[in-house]
Amino acid sequence: MDIKEIEKVMISQGYENEYIELCTSYASNLNENGFPVIFDSIHLAMLIGIDVKELYSYYILAENLYKEVNIPKRTGGNRKISMPCENLKYIQKWILDNVLYKEKCSESSTGFMPHKSIVDNAKLHVNKECIINLDIKDFFPNIKYMQIYNLFCEFGYSRHLSMVFSGLCTYKSVLPQGAPTSPYLSNLICKRLDAKLLDLANFIEASYTRYADDITFSGEKKIAKHIKLIRKIIINENFIINEKKVRVQFKHHKQVVTGLVVNTKLSVPRKTKKYLRQQIYYAKKYGVKDSLERQNITKSNYRGHLFGYAYFIRMVEEHIGDKFIEQLCSIDWES
Repeated sequence: MDIKEIEKVMISQGYENEYIELCTSYASNLNENGFPVIFDSIHLAMLIGIDVKELYSYYILAENLYKEVNIPKRTGGNRKISMPCENLKYIQKWILDNVLYKEKCSESSTGFMPHKSIVDNAKLHVNKECIINLDIKDFFPNIKYMQIYNLFCEFGYSRHLSMVFSGLCTYKSVLPQGAPTSPYLSNLICKRLDAKLLDLANFIEASYTRYADDITFSGEKKIAKHIKLIRKIIINENFIINEKKVRVQFKHHKQVVTGLVVNTKLSVPRKTKKYLRQQIYYAKKYGVKDSLERQNITKSNYRGHLFGYAYFIRMVEEHIGDKFIEQLCSIDWES
């Protein structure tokens, strides 16, 4: 935004010099920080393309605009997903694309990042003597409204706008798992955690990455003695460690990072490939419907489920993945 042009317009409209200086200073600060200049809620609503009354209605009624669903976890229990209505989701997507993406996350963060995947997270830990895995418990709910509010203030936005942004991006005063803004916001909130853990990693001569709530250190065997210090840093950043998922993996055992085996090279676990190979065999031998009945499997999108496995394998082991895709394409899905 052209600050000089703003100043000229305000002078021509008769604003007092003190107010003009306040506005131009505010705009200059946002410009320097790389964020879009947004003066107030009216300006924000205009940029989004809605009426300011509509914007405030989403802000005030936000807690009534989510649908909560429980999705079973593979490890047992349920994961609560809070899904915003389409209109609120549109606003959140605008905030993500036009504001949040202007701020870079740490290089150590690989989850929820454009052009990054579990492969990027795992490849740094290939062929290491020791791997330490820790998992943050209730990751999104542990990030609170005030942390989000302070983040927008740090960007340079006014306290009122920061309050509006935070209200639109939180649900019951925490980050909702299901809003498009939550993943990237979680990474921005974790920048300080990443910086501290990376400093420790450099000090103990280890590699460090974080994929959402999944924290990994790797290096020589000696890094295992620093696990208490890793725990302390995570706890001091107000996160809770899931003790059931703390693992120290040495070279003589299978080493897994974000679902991928990393002992000597990146590879998909054998049981994953065995499962897909078995499903293809049954589908071809008995037909898809009969195969599902025999295994007592009820999946609404069984075809997509299997192709998802194949593309996941292809991402890590291209040649094997291509073979699975070829086999899946030869199945008569109507049988």
